[in-house]
Amino acid sequence: MPAVITCPACGALEKQDIHIYNAALRKQQFALSPILPTCKRCGTEVVIEHTCDGGQIIVLNGTSGSGKSTVAEELAAQGFGAIDGDCVIQSVRHKTGKKAYAWPDLIVEIAREIDILSLFGAPIVLSHVLLPDDMDAYIEMFATRRLDAAFFLLRPDYATAVERCKTRTCHTSVTPEHWIKHFYDLLRFDDCMITVDNTQQTPRETAAFVLAHAGGAARYGVT
Repeated sequence: MPAVITCPACGALEKQDIHIYNAALRKQQFALSPILPTCKRCGTEVVIEHTCDGGQIIVLNGTSGSGKSTVAEELAAQGFGAIDGDCVIQSVRHKTGKKAYAWPDLIVEIAREIDILSLFGAPIVLSHVLLPDDMDAYIEMFATRRLDAAFFLLRPDYATAVERCKTRTCHTSVTPEHWIKHFYDLLRFDDCMITVDNTQQTPRETAAFVLAHAGGAARYGVT
């Protein structure tokens, strides 16, 4: 079914009548912004009724400091629609008016953002912490949307991840090391992701590796 886009103030809209991203909600100093579509005419948040039905998504997983968001920026610059985990959290907080959130809330929001981005036909990159226990939920969500999904785990050596968190300027605070270690140890997968040691790679080199190997990554959904 065709998408239905409605502005509460202006009525029915076409996809060219909306802004997808909302930089006003962004807390980080990088190019990726939360997905919160607004009307270009009046700035009001719009309602979109649409479900993705096919396409490609590259998933970048990893602990804080692994380079997920920076590599996603590189792919966004090459035409990918981008969903970033931190931006997803900001969208959820904006909609609920609460700081607290649950991991299942993020999966629901990511599904909604995929549906929105799919309107524009570009491949999608998702940079986010995917927990092993949640993998089945993500795989099902991608499959029901007929998405060809390729999974990558960015895993620099531990000291590099810690140092990146200390020196990066995209966040106003330093991620506590216990959280870096927690996810570094937790994010281990058998055969559902390609692990990328990007310790010595630039973000551009990692993005090139991901694009070159997406066809050989563990894949779910469209074949």
